[in-house]
Amino acid sequence: MVGTAEQKDRRKRARIDVGAEASALLDEASKVFQLDRAETLRRIIRATLDVGPALTADNSRTFAALASQVRMVGRNLSQLLHAIHSGRVVPMEAALPIWEALDERVRAVDTELTAMTIAHGLKLRQAAHLLDGEDE
Repeated sequence: MVGTAEQKDRRKRARIDVGAEASALLDEASKVFQLDRAETLRRIIRATLDVGPALTADNSRTFAALASQVRMVGRNLSQLLHAIHSGRVVPMEAALPIWEALDERVRAVDTELTAMTIAHGLKLRQAAHLLDGEDE
């Protein structure tokens, strides 16, 4: 989506004429994605060229929330490594709840991303080496 005034200034307007059937399909897709017609077309074009998935509005919100979760995991790991490097090593029993919480967050992120990538197709999962049982 285009957000800033500078990005909007760089956009190029395109006009397309579509028949009644294609227009109805676009309207249906817009409802499915919960986006306006222009944004639906932009995402479909990008997905067609493998530039990015055609995410729904809900998927986009979920993706933003998952990015936040990944940042939290990174901060937790950074704090733990900082403590280790500074000599404040804690017993494994004390660190276990942190590791369990990190594992839980990583699994939740993986579950959500898996659901979105399955919706986008097997091709993305193969490219990201996320298939179960796939050898590295």
